[in-house]
Amino acid sequence: MKKRNLEKEKQLELAAIWGAEVDGDARFPKRRGSAKKPQIAKLDDEELPLDTDVLSDFGSDVSGELEKAEKPAAKRAKTAKKPTFYRLHCFVEPGTEKNAVRTVFEDYEPKVELRSTQKGNALNKAQYAVLTFSNKAMALHAVKMLDGTNQRDLLGTKCLKLSLMLNRQQSKIARRRENRVRRQAKKKSAEDEHREDMEFLQKFIHSHAQR
Repeated sequence: MKKRNLEKEKQLELAAIWGAEVDGDARFPKRRGSAKKPQIAKLDDEELPLDTDVLSDFGSDVSGELEKAEKPAAKRAKTAKKPTFYRLHCFVEPGTEKNAVRTVFEDYEPKVELRSTQKGNALNKAQYAVLTFSNKAMALHAVKMLDGTNQRDLLGTKCLKLSLMLNRQQSKIARRRENRVRRQAKKKSAEDEHREDMEFLQKFIHSHAQR
């Protein structure tokens, strides 16, 4: 006859009643998930993906201070006004140098850039200068003083013509505005013509009715 293990049976009964975890004489219920702990796979340093866009020389202990410093900086960036530039362009004689253009506009000190454009064959080339002014007032004063002047000696043109230099977005807006003005003028012309026709018909009918 097999001998009963009374101590083992006592421990099983106590575990069923009070719990399976033992701390001295005290027992506690078994914690959920204690048996199944997630295993984290360890990768070698060479296998870790590195994103060079987020690497920094700062230590991890200053990350909180950097986040706090970025918030007011972002607010200042929103409220700060972006520097505005005003650009003009004028056609010059092919072969004109930058110094010649700077001499003409020396009172305003714009940034000068020479470009060339081509329409049709290679012989039909034109050169023009792009003038970037630090503010709008200086650009407008340059237009007032130099537009239409004779600059044949330096720029090779008898009548200097200064025009706006627009980017793609500004050019698109200007074309839309010009097309809108053109449509309004065309509509007004059609309405005036229709009104004149109606007045002529009314006068014609009235004159024949009196006969």
